[in-house]
Amino acid sequence: MYSVILGHFGSDAVAANSIANITKNLLICVCTGFGYGGSIIIGNLLGKGNLSEAQKNGNILCRIAVFSGCLTGGMILLLTPVILYFTNLSDTATGYLKYMLFMSSYYVIGKSINAMTIGGIFPAGGDTKFGLKCDAVTMWCFAVPLGYLAAFVWKLPVLTVYFVLNLDELVKLPAVFKHYRQYKWLKNLTEMET
Repeated sequence: MYSVILGHFGSDAVAANSIANITKNLLICVCTGFGYGGSIIIGNLLGKGNLSEAQKNGNILCRIAVFSGCLTGGMILLLTPVILYFTNLSDTATGYLKYMLFMSSYYVIGKSINAMTIGGIFPAGGDTKFGLKCDAVTMWCFAVPLGYLAAFVWKLPVLTVYFVLNLDELVKLPAVFKHYRQYKWLKNLTEMET
């Protein structure tokens, strides 16, 4: 849907968006890998019934997620001149790409935290419904409708629409932090429910 919305702006916006997304997705795979690794660590501890150690490790993993997100965002900023140099785009598309990469640099911080919590820690404790609800609400009730309105109704500029479409990971952070602190994911997985 994001590509459909940005496609409305023409080939320059589509080209810049494609390169920005490829860059973002290539670099965010490190953060996603940390999330999967966090799931294994927390799941292992919860499987042993070691809740206090799982809670302690969850807090450490969340800090690692913030650090890896900041590091990934910094890498995007450092690589921006190189990417702009090696791409053969129109001046308009190059201008779009420069700012899209800047926006991607803070997007990946939110994505890293969410990959660790929603994609790693919560499912390790059997808490998968929260992630489904959170992702569905932020995408289909926030980002897509607001992006559609921004592009087709309010007719805002390309970069403003791109900014709106990339708010989904940041918008869900307060709910994710609140849910994390409720420790609903911190369950003894060896106990059978009756």
